[in-house]
Amino acid sequence: MPPTLKGSAAGFQFRMNVTRVTPNLRSVNSTFNQDPGMETYQLIILVVCYSIVCLAILTVNYLMVRAFITNQSLLYHQRYFLGYLACADLVVGLASIPTFLYNMTNWPSYSFYIYEASDCASGFGSAGILVALSVQALRSTFRSPTRYAGYPKKRNFYLVIAGSTFIAGGAVAFNVACLMDYVSFFVYFYLAVGLLAITALFLIFTCTVVMVSQLYGKVRETDRDEDKKIVKSVIASCAVYVVLWALPYTGFTYYKFCNFCVPVSIMFLYSVRIVLYLKSILMLGFYFYTISSLHRTVKKILTYDCLGIPRYRYTRKN
Repeated sequence: MPPTLKGSAAGFQFRMNVTRVTPNLRSVNSTFNQDPGMETYQLIILVVCYSIVCLAILTVNYLMVRAFITNQSLLYHQRYFLGYLACADLVVGLASIPTFLYNMTNWPSYSFYIYEASDCASGFGSAGILVALSVQALRSTFRSPTRYAGYPKKRNFYLVIAGSTFIAGGAVAFNVACLMDYVSFFVYFYLAVGLLAITALFLIFTCTVVMVSQLYGKVRETDRDEDKKIVKSVIASCAVYVVLWALPYTGFTYYKFCNFCVPVSIMFLYSVRIVLYLKSILMLGFYFYTISSLHRTVKKILTYDCLGIPRYRYTRKN
């Protein structure tokens, strides 16, 4: 009789069936997809926590995409890049977290490759966009607004987006091939760590230069307050990416590379992955509350577009 794990708390029943899976699937998943041998209440806690994070990711990034579709002139120099970041993070909420929970409660399954590929695509796709945003912040700091007004051109947006998509697609292909044991995992480890190290060092360098120039440099009177807030939001987003995604993902990759050489509990291994998903909330969350034009657009979407609440109320004077 196949082993099952049943629980009656809150009407949940999780079945962790191993014998019904074909030997080919088990042999493929046994290398990196560890068995979540946890108690039922632990599974329930993780499902609830990840579901809340998933809902927050979908809400934040949907509002970001909707804001740029509603108002095409909103944040002209950043809207293409921010829209791309929002779409990349939407993939996390739509594909990565649901398949992660499915694999955790129905181990083993092919959904393991789906959430690994989705996380890889979102993270490496965001890397190129953040580099472009940090370069924009650096240029806007050292160029006068009149010289910077004509930059960047649309073709530069498309080139950066195409390059980021190409890098993310290559990383996903290598990742899945290594997870399926078609290629040795050390190839992906060194490529991923090298690319993340270069990206992190570049982001840290550019953001540090921008911060120092704003703190100790001469502030131009022509700079708008909203432009300064945009630069601060870019710096905060780069910091969130490095701390909440680049460093944890490097740790996860090394953990697979050394064949689980660090002794950690299964509960910790499956719960710490939530750090990667917090990036998809916080990285673009700074733009909502620091930039007034985007904040007003989001409020309009939530009140008027979604709920039908009028934005302004006029009173007739007698």
